[in-house]
Amino acid sequence: MTQAPANTLFACSQCGRMFADSDLVHIAGNWVCGDCKPTFLSRVMAGGPGVASSLSYAGVGIRFVARFIDGLVFLVPFVVIAILVLPGLVRTAGSIPTMFSGTFLLAGLTFSLFYEVLMLRYWGATLGKMACRLKVVRSDGGDLGWGVSFGRYFMYNVVICAVPLVNWILLLTTAIMAGVDPQKRGLHDRVCDTRVIDKRSAT
Repeated sequence: MTQAPANTLFACSQCGRMFADSDLVHIAGNWVCGDCKPTFLSRVMAGGPGVASSLSYAGVGIRFVARFIDGLVFLVPFVVIAILVLPGLVRTAGSIPTMFSGTFLLAGLTFSLFYEVLMLRYWGATLGKMACRLKVVRSDGGDLGWGVSFGRYFMYNVVICAVPLVNWILLLTTAIMAGVDPQKRGLHDRVCDTRVIDKRSAT
């Protein structure tokens, strides 16, 4: 039996609840808790190891709400800093583009990089996802490593969102993919082999 890394929390692939490694067993590529084990074993015996898990995946709507909350996390401190550092900004409309100068863009990208990668690596969710009770996991329910956390940030924030005009096409494509896919995977989820689970249904 494959053992989970020490001191690591995993999501049960059946109910989506989080457990310590000692409370889960690894069956047919899925982490399963004690409550779900009998039913899952029965399905594996009947349908083989390729049986689909019953994780509750987060839809496009709730994921948009989580991204919106994260946007507020960025917007509020940047507006406060802009008012304090650039007092003339609030006096003349012509100075508003100053907010989007190279300094602010660089600061924003740096902050977003550390914010999202660190949050995904250690908690599996940004503040927006935490507020919506969502969590990003690997396909087997495991926590994200550094490489996957950075890769997911890079795919969404740079590849999908950063290029003007093209970003609207990629964002629409990602939303459609997440909307029609049984596991609600967007383009960045498919590339990084991640899933966004909805923990609200587990309560």
